[in-house]
Amino acid sequence: MIEPAALLAWTALALAVTLSPGPDTLLVASHSARGGLRAGLAAVAGIVSGGVYYAALFGFGALALLVAVPSLYFAVKIAGALYLAWLGVRMIWRALRGGDGAATAAPRLGRPFVQAFLTNALNPKVAIFYLAALPQFASGPGAPAVGALLIGIHCALGAVWLSCVAYAASHARRLALRTSIVRWLEGAVGAFFVGVAGRLALAQR
Repeated sequence: MIEPAALLAWTALALAVTLSPGPDTLLVASHSARGGLRAGLAAVAGIVSGGVYYAALFGFGALALLVAVPSLYFAVKIAGALYLAWLGVRMIWRALRGGDGAATAAPRLGRPFVQAFLTNALNPKVAIFYLAALPQFASGPGAPAVGALLIGIHCALGAVWLSCVAYAASHARRLALRTSIVRWLEGAVGAFFVGVAGRLALAQR
């Protein structure tokens, strides 16, 4: 079992990471502004599912394998970079052409869920963060179970924070639709994703 002081320290670290702006926050804000609260919450669910995926990998020891095998890490890194680049270019294109009417139509919840899940699951930097941080809090025979619990805490914090982001972005939706802020937001998020994809593809670790 983990000591209360270590649990508190991990929670503080996880909260700091959660509140740091990144692809997850921007993706949720973009979907919420365009598709409303339900679309934003679908993206939150996808991100949380990505966290559950990492918890399962850590619990079965596969997370260490991902980083230990260079060819496997490279394959996941390139797949993640290509996906982020494709998603970013798609967002930029939609922003430039004025969208496809999705802002006023009923949102298709499968798309934000899948996009958010893949954005999280195909980012090997998340795996590296967990492998670097978790051994400081989870060690010994019960490490897999404790590590999965700590990732679960991180996911829970992320779910609460990103749900707040979704709520705020969805309530700003009417103003955004009147002033075309949705297009600017989507274009900015797309450009950010393309930049992240480039950094991910060029990163050694």
